[in-house]
Amino acid sequence: MKLSDRISTDPYSTAPSILLIGKTGAGKSTLANTLVEKEIFKTSDNSDSSTQICQSALVRLNGKEYNLVDTPGIFDTRKPDDEVLNEIARSIVQCSHGITAILFVMAGGRYTKEQKITTDTILRFLGREESCRHVIVVFTKCRKRQTKDRHFMEESFNDDLKSFLDKVGNRWVISPDPEIFDEPNDPVVERHMNDLRSYIGLMPKPYTTELFDKVRIAREKELQEIDSNETEEQIDAGLEAAKEGFQEQGGGCFPLHSKVILADGKRIEVSQLNIGDKVCCGEKNGKLIFSEIYAVVHTDNQTVTQYQRIDYLKSGGTEGTLRLTPKHHLFVSQGKTIFAEDVRAYETELLLFDGKKLIPVIPHRVTREWELGYTAPLTQSGKIVVDDILCSCYAVAPPYQAIIDFVMISFRLYSWIMPIPECKKEIHPYIRYLKRGQWILEQIDYFNTIVKRL
Repeated sequence: MKLSDRISTDPYSTAPSILLIGKTGAGKSTLANTLVEKEIFKTSDNSDSSTQICQSALVRLNGKEYNLVDTPGIFDTRKPDDEVLNEIARSIVQCSHGITAILFVMAGGRYTKEQKITTDTILRFLGREESCRHVIVVFTKCRKRQTKDRHFMEESFNDDLKSFLDKVGNRWVISPDPEIFDEPNDPVVERHMNDLRSYIGLMPKPYTTELFDKVRIAREKELQEIDSNETEEQIDAGLEAAKEGFQEQGGGCFPLHSKVILADGKRIEVSQLNIGDKVCCGEKNGKLIFSEIYAVVHTDNQTVTQYQRIDYLKSGGTEGTLRLTPKHHLFVSQGKTIFAEDVRAYETELLLFDGKKLIPVIPHRVTREWELGYTAPLTQSGKIVVDDILCSCYAVAPPYQAIIDFVMISFRLYSWIMPIPECKKEIHPYIRYLKRGQWILEQIDYFNTIVKRL
């Protein structure tokens, strides 16, 4: 559905636009409501984005009418970034009178690696040189003193943030936290909103759909050049280095929002699992098998992690998606396990749980993408059905399920004697100790490869 069909008015023929963009949960919709002085835009108190498609409303600033467009959040836990960027692209194309200002909304505080990735993703998508002339940075969720004193706020900026602000002409304001500054016509709120209106009024010629089209064409041309020269190898090497660095910390496993099936039939996100929960791990002779979670060896909701994305068709014809780290193990036909990075579209036969039994399924698309967070649950059986695909609970070591099951007996006994405390980003120390035995599996894998070649 076109953006103009989703709203009650058709502002694109009469008004230039103001685009709100940023990470999920940054406070874009709250800022939009402050600007229009009405509760028009849907907001949320949790980490999931309430804005799944672009929302729009007319607003009058500096005596001029604008179309205020609120976009879905980058790194939305419920929606892949390519879908989010496609939705934003559709909204830009609909802005026929151009975009006067791009309000880049980000939570105040320390400028993290994750925020830097978000800014780089958006600027690359919009075109750095073209979009930076129109960007106004709006900080949200700032402390009271930061909001009142601009100089105190500036003291918290690190070098990366200062560099980013320099690129956008040092145009930045604060959107005061409505829970702190909740009085009507609060002078602090008025001061910051007036600064924002002034910046918008001073913007140059609008960022147009023609400019965006040029950026898109240049980006596609760049990708084609990458495919035909050594730059691709450099990028792959960089991703491999990032992946290996992540594996040194423990390997990852599943994104936080992946779905598992409990013994009562309820589907929950893997991040909601607790020790003792029984989850589906397949079927045998037509009978479903459930296995108890006895440990979650590490988890984190802040680290940007690379995942292998595997798209497949379910038995009913709907599309399903599995994400897991490239070195994670998953089951293929004949009960064997392989690394997720070895899955091939239109070739590898995975095992799909259709609600009653496991059936073979061949994926039609295999790609890589980055996402926030990871978690690594362990079941007594060493198996788990995640996003309807039968997966192993293990990663990184060569994929010999039976041998690893045997090796993990000691850890299961350890966890029974000494219950696992709340898991953290670092992998459990006992698992690190067991990883010393990984050399044995690597030697088995090496000799197995030699035998196959003979």
